[in-house]
Parts: sequence; C-alpha cells; structure tokens
Amino acid sequence: MGASVFGSRLDLLVRLVDTTTGAAVEERNVLFMRNGQSVRPEARDEGLYIFINTGREDFLMQLKVYGYEEVKMPIKYELLNERLPEVNVFLIPSENMMKGERLLSFSGTLPFLEAIEAVKPDRVLCTTKGFVEKTRVLTYFAQSGSQMEWDESRYGLLRADRTGFEEIEIVRRDTSQSVQLKEALKEDCTANLPILRIVHGQVDEDGTFLMRVRDDGEDQNYLVRYTVKGEVRFQTVDFRNPDKLG
Repeated sequence: MGASVFGSRLDLLVRLVDTTTGAAVEERNVLFMRNGQSVRPEARDEGLYIFINTGREDFLMQLKVYGYEEVKMPIKYELLNERLPEVNVFLIPSENMMKGERLLSFSGTLPFLEAIEAVKPDRVLCTTKGFVEKTRVLTYFAQSGSQMEWDESRYGLLRADRTGFEEIEIVRRDTSQSVQLKEALKEDCTANLPILRIVHGQVDEDGTFLMRVRDDGEDQNYLVRYTVKGEVRFQTVDFRNPDKLG
C-alpha cells in the first residue's frame, strides 16, 4: 500500500496481530482511542486499519479489541517510516474469551521492567546459512518441504549456545533464500542458527507484565528476553509452571 490513498495522505497504518500465532486479527469489534478520544480509522484487510488525513502529531493510542487484552501504545512519528508510517500491534488473547483452546499465562511485576518477549527454541522456522555485513543480507536454509513466508517483520535469531537470542528486522525479501536486514547483526552469525517467531508481552509503567501462549500439548519451555533499565536479560520459563522473573 502506498503513502497516498485516493489522493489523500495516509498518516498511520495499523496491523493487529495475535501474538500467540502471528496471524492477523479477524475480529472487527475494535475501539481505537487517540489521547483518550474515540477515533474511527478505515478498516481494510483482516487486521488492517488506516488513518487518513489525521495529522502526524505524536499521540497515545489505546485499543480495545473483543477477545483480547487492552493495549496502550505511544505513537512516535520520528521512529516510523516517513513514507509509510506503519505499526504492528501484538494483541494478547483474553483468557475469558477463548473457546476450546487453553492459554498459558506468565505474569508478575518487576521494577524498572521495560520490555518482554520470548521465543520457543524448538519451533524453528528456518536456519541461517550466512550473513554479509556490508549489504546486511542474510541467507538461510528453509525447512524441508516448506518455504519461508516472512509474514512478520521481526524474528529471533537464537545463539549457538541457546542462552539468548537477537531480534532481527526484515526490510526486504531478496530471493527465495535471502533477506535484507534493517541493521547489521550485533552477534556472530554462524551456519545453522535457528530463526524463530517472537511472542510479544505487555509491560505497564509500574513493571507489571503479561505474556500468554497457546497450549498445543507439547512442552511449553520458552526463552524469555526482558529489558530492565536498558539491560537485556534472558531466562528460560516453563509456561505450565513459571518461576518469577528476576
């Protein structure tokens, strides 16, 4: 989608994503609020909403989606693409609204917590082949019998010792086995490192956090990445019997 819609300026594109699956949110019972005031963006494809001619001043976006936890997100235009300002909002399913599928929760409070997310190390999407720092091109091996779709923009690159992961952002798919990253990798990229989906959590100003995953009957051990006062830490968490974060 271009920056103009029928001759008007596109000021914000919002994609609603179920963080437990990575799929677009189909639910259309959605309330958007801008600095506490109700607003009505245009609904397009599943999970896709656009704001046209609303201005590009920073604001606090509040979202209430039926079946999901409420979200508050500051929109800062200096952090968005000027041509196509776009944000992905990762929604956590509500335990009260699930039908026929169990959710596992990990929650608590940790002072000065800024962000939290996780990957499942044994749920590999593809593995690395190599990385060219000058061009920021990452080559990869697809899983047998499958093709990597790169439906999301950010993924986790697992360390060789499996003690942590680096978040990578995809800006372009070059070939069937290569993509270009937004930034150079901070850590060494050897062959056969797993690339994984990221499950995003929510963090309030007081350090209260919430994460949820779907119980698919397999083990539920996740590698959690969390940031405290700018320091990135990792902890393995069994969502069936989670320990405290710390």
